[in-house]
Amino acid sequence: MEKPVTLILGLGQLTGEAVARRFVDEGHAVIACDPQMKRVERVADNLRDKAIVQHEELHTRIGIKNCLAAAVEAYGHVDHIISVPPIPPNLSLKDLDVPEFERLHLRSLRGAILTLQLFEKLVARRIEEEGDTMARRPQFGSVTFVLSLSAQQINAGDFADAVVQHSILGVMRAASVELASKKIRANAICALRPRAESTEVDWLKRRTPLGRASLADEIADAALFLSLPSSAIITGEMLTMDGGRARLSGLIDGDTD
Repeated sequence: MEKPVTLILGLGQLTGEAVARRFVDEGHAVIACDPQMKRVERVADNLRDKAIVQHEELHTRIGIKNCLAAAVEAYGHVDHIISVPPIPPNLSLKDLDVPEFERLHLRSLRGAILTLQLFEKLVARRIEEEGDTMARRPQFGSVTFVLSLSAQQINAGDFADAVVQHSILGVMRAASVELASKKIRANAICALRPRAESTEVDWLKRRTPLGRASLADEIADAALFLSLPSSAIITGEMLTMDGGRARLSGLIDGDTD
């Protein structure tokens, strides 16, 4: 049986590398792309020969096409895409520079839409080439977006992040309906990002019943679950990893152990 092939678009600070490791451990062939050369070099060095890692812009058609082409050249096809969009800086509505925000917002939306469009074309081409061997599959492909918790829960001062994450979530939900008949699934993971654990410890513990942020490895496990044939009925959904925050009324007493 051929290996499933997973393409990771965006490495983030920790998440992309954790996803790559988890999928490699599960027997996937992995290609990871990121627009920041330092991240590419770090992850390439850490993973060594376990995955293909390359530098590409992820908000342009040519950049995403290059990522898909690298996977096809190396392995012949792509089964899954895990997209980790960049998180905008924390900016309140009052402090927002509208032209700069428009640029950031458009880049994020363009990247998400192009990813879905180009993947759909790639899957259609594969179906045409392979015919009946593809028809028996419960799914032809999956796309999972890894978003910040701002896609669901908004903090004062996080206007820019919240708008961008909500927009990508909307793209995912709309695409899940359009792509369902083609057996391509689209879902999202909405996670309390790991960096909050080191920068906002006291505040995080008072707002989060489990008292911590999501670990990168936990996000990777969730992404793997959403790619499995056993989850082939799940599409258009958002998996929330917030440590119980959405169920908490008020704040946890600071004296509680």
